[in-house]
Amino acid sequence: MPHYNAYDSFKTKKSIEKKQRAKEKAFGKKNDEVDDFITNKCDNYGIIIEVRYDDAYVLLDDEVILAKLRKDINLVCNQVIFPGDKVVVLGENGNYTITNLIKRTSLLSRTKKDRTRKDDLGLTKSFAANVDLAVIVVAAKEPPLHPKFIDRYLMILQNSNIPAIICLNKCDLKTLEEDEILSIYRDLNIPVVETSTYNNIGIDELKTYLLNKQAIFVGNSGVGKSSLTNAIMGDDEIKTSHVGEKSKRGRHTTTTSKYYVWNDNSSIIDTPGIRSLDISSFSPIEIQDYFPELDNWREKCKYNDCLHFHEPYDSCIVKQGVASGLINRDRFESYLRIMSDVLDEKNYDDVLDEIFPKKK
Repeated sequence: MPHYNAYDSFKTKKSIEKKQRAKEKAFGKKNDEVDDFITNKCDNYGIIIEVRYDDAYVLLDDEVILAKLRKDINLVCNQVIFPGDKVVVLGENGNYTITNLIKRTSLLSRTKKDRTRKDDLGLTKSFAANVDLAVIVVAAKEPPLHPKFIDRYLMILQNSNIPAIICLNKCDLKTLEEDEILSIYRDLNIPVVETSTYNNIGIDELKTYLLNKQAIFVGNSGVGKSSLTNAIMGDDEIKTSHVGEKSKRGRHTTTTSKYYVWNDNSSIIDTPGIRSLDISSFSPIEIQDYFPELDNWREKCKYNDCLHFHEPYDSCIVKQGVASGLINRDRFESYLRIMSDVLDEKNYDDVLDEIFPKKK
């Protein structure tokens, strides 16, 4: 996952080479025709609610219109704008053109690491802009709660300066195990809301966090993002699906990010389910910055650049803190998994064996 430039519009590509050239043409080199596409502000603007290949639905003056990019941009619509973007629209004879993009406050992207489409493997896909709050939606069961996925999302969101909360959906199915996992994040002062769309639990509490914000729901397929959106919107028109019986993994029902207004100045961007997140472009030394529970320990390590990975146990105070139970083992294992991805080494189990030697 790259470091996010909130004002870089062209992150996706049909092929790495072709879209890299498009990006350089649009932003990497001086191009007066394209430079004026981004504007600092405009009093009358529309909000992108859904993007298609070469056009987009725009909420403008309480009406939904279909608009195309101005022709000199010379890129298709879904390479340039995303749900949540604020745009200037010109209408003439019933046809609408997106003439300008208002400078963003944030842009969320991910690098495709799953192999559902081989041609897209390794490509960076942007899916939402101008997000005020991210809701990491997980489920108590079906699919099971994976805290390591939460940790990766927290890294991505913190890197983009987007506040986050965790929503445990299907909370009526939770056990003591899920409670223990969530307590880790509560101890880190990350708000946790428990909901059940089936039993109408926690929806009002979730709304209090979403009020007056442009929020986004992110998480695995099947956790109930669209069902939560339905509950907040008060209707059932958003398509939902069940978890696969064999794999216990969600089916991708939402295929593109979509924008919904549920109250004055309050909106939700519902995103496709994501099964894997790539954070491999983070530098190894900065990864620990996203694990605040290590802060008071890492300064005491023998080496200033200690990664708490290959370094000997005797010189790493963080490893000793994990062994003593003062640093949560699951969070540290998540840290090791992320570090192994960044270092392109799959031997994080060796580190755990060093900390917790197996009894003979």
